[in-house]
Amino acid sequence: MNNLILSNLKVLLRSTPEEWFAATDGTAMLVTGTDAEHDSEWLARHYGPAFQAIHAFPNYTLNDAVLKHLDSIVAKGNFRRIIAMSEADVMRAAILRERHGIPGLTWHQALHMRDKYLMKQPLKKLGIPVPQARKVRNALDVTDFIAEVGYPIVLKPVCGAGSTHTYVIKTEQELDDILGGGYFSGFIVDKMPVLLVEEFIDGQQYRVDGFYADGKCQYITVARLIGTNLEFLGGRHFANSLLDASSKLSEKIVAFARNVLENALPFGREGMFHMEVWQRPDGEIVFGEVGARLGGISIFEENRFGFEVDYKMAAVRALCGLGTPGWPSPADLQKRFAGHVVISPQAGFLEYIPEDCPFEWVLDYKCKPAGQRYSLMRGSNDEIAMIMVTGSSEEEVEKRLQEAAQWFYETAVWSE
Repeated sequence: MNNLILSNLKVLLRSTPEEWFAATDGTAMLVTGTDAEHDSEWLARHYGPAFQAIHAFPNYTLNDAVLKHLDSIVAKGNFRRIIAMSEADVMRAAILRERHGIPGLTWHQALHMRDKYLMKQPLKKLGIPVPQARKVRNALDVTDFIAEVGYPIVLKPVCGAGSTHTYVIKTEQELDDILGGGYFSGFIVDKMPVLLVEEFIDGQQYRVDGFYADGKCQYITVARLIGTNLEFLGGRHFANSLLDASSKLSEKIVAFARNVLENALPFGREGMFHMEVWQRPDGEIVFGEVGARLGGISIFEENRFGFEVDYKMAAVRALCGLGTPGWPSPADLQKRFAGHVVISPQAGFLEYIPEDCPFEWVLDYKCKPAGQRYSLMRGSNDEIAMIMVTGSSEEEVEKRLQEAAQWFYETAVWSE
């Protein structure tokens, strides 16, 4: 039996054809996207040897025809598993599994990993802390919620991705500005009228990433988030720093995340996950949200530097039925402290961008080319540069992340 991998182009390209082949042993067919630089012919030349076949589509994330073509592919194949690598593929994979009798998350189960309101309901029943939240359809629903919980609030799509259309609203004037721009009306036109308003959690944000296979948690790590996705979307930077895996805080957050996945949500026996949580000033951990997919930006690369394992490819291999890694605990695996900062593009022409980063503590540096025009990101997945750093402690890593970001701002040259 074969395996079907669904992946956007960015996730695909961040691993080599050789790495994909080693993870799948030639058992997988790939469905992915194309762009101006990577068309179907390019994919066939470079990634063709890694897969049994490649089906590529333009505008992959928003292309509804992908599911139609996938249904035909799955109906003709004999697939053991359908592996969803990116957010756009979670529901596609679930629909196809249920339609064709393939093991894994069903549509209703997967919806708990996409619907940001629905996923919190089973947690509330178990007493797991979650922010107060309500589905809203109009401006009055929002003002009624504010009357109960006060400012600030968070307004966002129920099943959003990449922090698009998400706002932290601190005052009535800010609310009026957003409503005046037709926030609800725009979604109604797009046939997405149900939105979510949440209590704003004051505290430090963390992310938890890893995967399950054979009914067990095979890998799980925690990182501190420095800055926010919304600042990142607004033209600034966003940093992540791995925690000491043996620390009490890391152990506390890991236990919280595992309780959510194993006891509250219908996550199942296998799959990748990316979770975000908050720690209030009093130490309480509060659930944010979770996705049944690989974490974005450079999370798996950061883990590769910090723990010297590639959990992305290990997860693919395990989900393809080719064996689990049998790794020790993250505390025993961790080799160094590491973190990364991603920097968003400005709205303008990029005159110059440094090709190398001068600091000896930089582990990796990637950037897009100069000599072309860029715009602000619409989602948190199209950074202009990424800098990976190491240090002797969490504190040193975080200091260096800020230093690296400042160096980039002072060195890159933008014009109108």
